[in-house]
Amino acid sequence: MSFGALQNRGRIGVVAGIVLVALAAACKGEPDSKPAADPTAPVFEDFAKRVEAYMKLREQVEDSVGDLDPTKSQAEITTRATTLAAGLIKARPDAKPGDIFTTEVATIIATLIKQEYSRRPDTVTETREDAQDELPDFVPKVNSLYPTTYPLATFPPTLLPLLPPLPDKLEYRIVQHYLVLRDIESNVIIDFMPNAVPV
Repeated sequence: MSFGALQNRGRIGVVAGIVLVALAAACKGEPDSKPAADPTAPVFEDFAKRVEAYMKLREQVEDSVGDLDPTKSQAEITTRATTLAAGLIKARPDAKPGDIFTTEVATIIATLIKQEYSRRPDTVTETREDAQDELPDFVPKVNSLYPTTYPLATFPPTLLPLLPPLPDKLEYRIVQHYLVLRDIESNVIIDFMPNAVPV
């Protein structure tokens, strides 16, 4: 066999060795290349399903109330909201805290809120302390109306993106240390979780 042929066989052997080493490394690293599963994902999925179940029920109640004519007066809009609220409360006679804010999702949300508050600079924290008196001061109850005697305080814009998204007809509200889930048009408190917000 010529020297050139031996050289070619040597190169082929080296290349083959490199390929084998690369394949072995790839196989060895394959489990580590998979992204770690998000432990919050199933909890947030369950929360979304519970919100969706409420929205389906709400749709049924809303259908029975009828559509709102855009040209109606404020008095008629108020009457419709009152009728919708009564229908929602009647449709959920056994509603209780934790039906939507389960213990699992409440724990995660409370942690996210506390982490967000801990990252705030001192100036923001001081401003919040000054504004504490402006927060609604009542104890929320499921299937009751959000008292119109209290203001709807602006929800912290830095906090909202951290929470599970909601349909357009629902919103989060802060009432002292509670996080409240409110039906916007009917003004009904759908659920709430205590000790969610640092005081």
